[in-house]
Formats: sequence, structure tokens, C-alpha cells
Amino acid sequence: MNENNKDIEQHELEKIRMRKMQAMIEAKKQQEAAKERVVSISDKLEFVLKVVLAPEAYSYLSKIKTNEPNVYQAIYNELISPDVIRNIDYLIAIIRQQGGVPRKIPVDVVMHLERKAKGVKSKIQVKRGDDLMDLGSFLTKE
Repeated sequence: MNENNKDIEQHELEKIRMRKMQAMIEAKKQQEAAKERVVSISDKLEFVLKVVLAPEAYSYLSKIKTNEPNVYQAIYNELISPDVIRNIDYLIAIIRQQGGVPRKIPVDVVMHLERKAKGVKSKIQVKRGDDLMDLGSFLTKE
């Protein structure tokens, strides 16, 4: 009888090990699937950026991405809203159906967003007589 109990316990232990092993394998599969989803979403967002930005704007943004990652992230957050991320598949379907977008975002917009992210203000100087003042002061003075 003692031998029989050992066999039953051994069998139960083996079943528990198998269940734990299955759970670990399943967790690993879910983790990999989530990782692939993240990669595919970032790939989809990259595709949308390529389509929506003019070629020179996209290359300018790529240079910013390699040289100044913090500035790139600020520009990226301005261009890609949470709504875009939620509806990425729908956007891609529309882009493919229409064969692109009617107007692309020019490089000037990317430069403006870069200046905004860096906190650079425009400084247009106006000379009136011997006085040199910025354009805003000049326009409000008159």
C-alpha cells in the first residue's frame, strides 16, 4: 500500500509539474505576441509617417531622430496623437485605399516643431532710425 501511495504522489507531482510547465510556456507565448504587437504598431506608425510627411521632411526627421532623440520624441508626440495610435489600422486602410494622402506635411512644419521643442523663439529685428527692436515690439508700438 505504501508503494502504491508513492506512485500516486509521484503521478500527482508530475501532473503539477506539467501544468506549471504549460503555464510557463503559455506566458512566454503571450509575452512574445505582445512584443510582436508593439513592434508591428511601431512599424505601422513609421509607415504612416513616411506617407504623411514629404520626403525631405521625413529625412529631416530621421536626422533629428539619430542626433537628438529628445527633440525627436517631442516632435513625434506632436505628430502622432493617441487617437492615431488607436486607429492605426483604419488609417493605413484609408491610405492604401486612396493611394496616399492628398497633401504631405512639408519640412517647414517639422522645422517649426523642432524649434518649438528646443524652445527657440524667432527673432525678427526691425531698425527704425537708430533703434533696433524686435518685430513684436515694433508692431505694438505703432
